Amino acid sequence: MKKISISIGGLQRKYGDRRALEIAKEIGCDAVDFDLTCYDTRKKDTVYAMDEQSVRTYFEDLRLYAEPLGLAVAQTHGRIKGFINDPTEDDALVENARLDCIATKALGAPYCVMHTTTSIHMGADPDPALMHKLNYDMFTRILPFAKENGVVIATETFGDAPKLGCCDFFGNLHEFIKGYNRVCACGDYADWFKICMDTGHTHKATRFDNPSVGETIRLLGKNIVCLHLHDNDRITDQHKIPFTCTIDWNDALAALDEIGYSGIWNAEVALGRHFGRDFEIETAAFCVKVMNNVLNNP
Repeated sequence: MKKISISIGGLQRKYGDRRALEIAKEIGCDAVDFDLTCYDTRKKDTVYAMDEQSVRTYFEDLRLYAEPLGLAVAQTHGRIKGFINDPTEDDALVENARLDCIATKALGAPYCVMHTTTSIHMGADPDPALMHKLNYDMFTRILPFAKENGVVIATETFGDAPKLGCCDFFGNLHEFIKGYNRVCACGDYADWFKICMDTGHTHKATRFDNPSVGETIRLLGKNIVCLHLHDNDRITDQHKIPFTCTIDWNDALAALDEIGYSGIWNAEVALGRHFGRDFEIETAAFCVKVMNNVLNNP
């Protein structure tokens, strides 16, 4: 049986961390992707503004709360902005990412998902050398903290820069692989740096002549250690329930089987977007039912 997980950021923001974990178990999840993006050292009302031990204790308590529920935290979602070539902002990102690694370890999760540097913040036609430098500098500054905490950073496949009307720089799979390999070539970072396959992002990148979701999975192979499964119309980052829109899921699932993927099957669905507010729990529950039906009753 494949273990089913959902990203619970939307539930965390609405119901709080503990209740979000409870809801995930009530609707049939085996595990969750726990959102850390709302925490920031510069936001005084978040735990990241406290001392390091308080951060560790807070997330250890959440792990101890989830365990009796029979729920695992399979992965976390850390930083999403990427370096923007602003020392103040970039240094703050590294400090938050350091705490992401501490929180991920405390939650008992093996993987922390983080975004690449992105055209969303760097413009439609960024300097390729600068983009690769920023991406390399960002991850090589974060990975020592990952190693120290025994956590793997999973860089997420990307798609387009919607407001710019272009493919994201690292949505170009050639550039993504080039940047990934450059980081992996540094020291022993290949052991601590892997890939989160984001099906929705990758599907949007196909508008710009990038490989399909299935082809991308085959190219990235065993470097894929965790998933953000969601669907869309190839144009908008809709984060719809998997198997409900235009991705070729037969090919995508076949590709995951071919590379021997055996991890958690996590869906990253926009819970309050498509059916309205106050319907997040029902949306999450239906997502889990769809995932179970397709993956465990083929």
